[in-house]
Amino acid sequence: MKKIFLHVLPFVAATVLSLGFSSCNNDDEKEDNNGSGTVMKAIVTNYVDNIIYPTYDNLAKGTKDLQAACQSLYAKRKAGTLTQEDIDVACEAFKTARKHWEQSEAFLYGAASDNEIDPHIDSWPLDHAQLVEALNNDKVIAGIKSAQPDKFVYDNNGKFDSVLGFHGLEFVLFRNGAHRTLADMTNEYETEEGLTSVKTLDECAFAAAVSGDLRNMTSLLAYGWMGENASNDVRETLKNAPWVISSTRNAGLSSKGVGYGEAVKGATTAIGMFSTWQETLQNIFVGGCSSICQEVYTQKLGQAYRVSTGQGSSEDASDYVESPYSKRSFQDYQDNLYSIKHSLYGTLDDNATAPTDNSLMTFLKNNNYEGYSNLVFVLNEAIASLETAKKSGKAFIDAPGDIQVKNCIDKIKALDEALNEAGSWIQRQPVK
Repeated sequence: MKKIFLHVLPFVAATVLSLGFSSCNNDDEKEDNNGSGTVMKAIVTNYVDNIIYPTYDNLAKGTKDLQAACQSLYAKRKAGTLTQEDIDVACEAFKTARKHWEQSEAFLYGAASDNEIDPHIDSWPLDHAQLVEALNNDKVIAGIKSAQPDKFVYDNNGKFDSVLGFHGLEFVLFRNGAHRTLADMTNEYETEEGLTSVKTLDECAFAAAVSGDLRNMTSLLAYGWMGENASNDVRETLKNAPWVISSTRNAGLSSKGVGYGEAVKGATTAIGMFSTWQETLQNIFVGGCSSICQEVYTQKLGQAYRVSTGQGSSEDASDYVESPYSKRSFQDYQDNLYSIKHSLYGTLDDNATAPTDNSLMTFLKNNNYEGYSNLVFVLNEAIASLETAKKSGKAFIDAPGDIQVKNCIDKIKALDEALNEAGSWIQRQPVK
């Protein structure tokens, strides 16, 4: 997300709220007066346990592998033993971690937004001038080569915040849609126009430091959702980076003092993020899926398309293109739509043709939602439009005004409309 669109709140000292649970029984009795909620609760439980949890766990594992690859890259570049295979390993680790992140964007509400993690690790466009200034700053160079480079990045990124996370790493690892070459990365200085004062060794050190910060922040995401159920790897990472937890509002957890997963599953109780099951399900459609859908077609695709076709406003920017160095923009956006599909179908299988039993799509079908077939159709059409764009040979950064971009925008807009209609319908249903 572009930094200028976000209002960043200051972190406050971490406190774990002391909760009273005496109201749970009363809430449960109210729910029983209107229906058991068994079916809806099962859908939410499957959504949290089998979609959100494993997605964030895979993301934490992926960024840990990415950090290891970037550390190796830096160590070998410094030792003069770097190979193309080392660069390729780091690039592939980036792609894997990136996929898991993009496939989490249908549930950016919660830990990602409350703790400002999304803008910290996924802001674009990358500011070349800021990168040049940072990598010519003696304090920054010393910090990223220090004993705790990830802590330095976390504590001192105010002057290079546009080059953190995925897109700073993308710039170091990829150029013009391809893995960086050994010859390019072993030159003493950068060859990219405007960056020729930057040493490639310092770029590699920067990648190692930023990837450590990325690993820490994605571990915070996993812990924020899973709480005490987070993996040992996640907990160990945060134990070794205590500044991450201590700088959050509620020790990394929800305002109710529990993981966001338990809060979402706790509808109708004192720890619940939402007061009813209908509101919880409606939020999956609108607060989660529609939110990323709108961002993809109005911002990620829309800004550069509007500027390129002469329809841009003063708020649009021609360089508002995600993943321009790897030229994986269409892949990113498709993974965003797979995040929606996972949330609705109740499975992480991108190619699933049938939803699981405890899923939103099955609930819609079993309760004769008249828009069910259309939702299936527009979801498939939107995903297919991006598949066609991926295979066209024209990257988004190279042809933002192409007719295929307009087709993607139209298909994703239709999906967004269907998501909101389903969200409105489900909020009117009785508890089941």
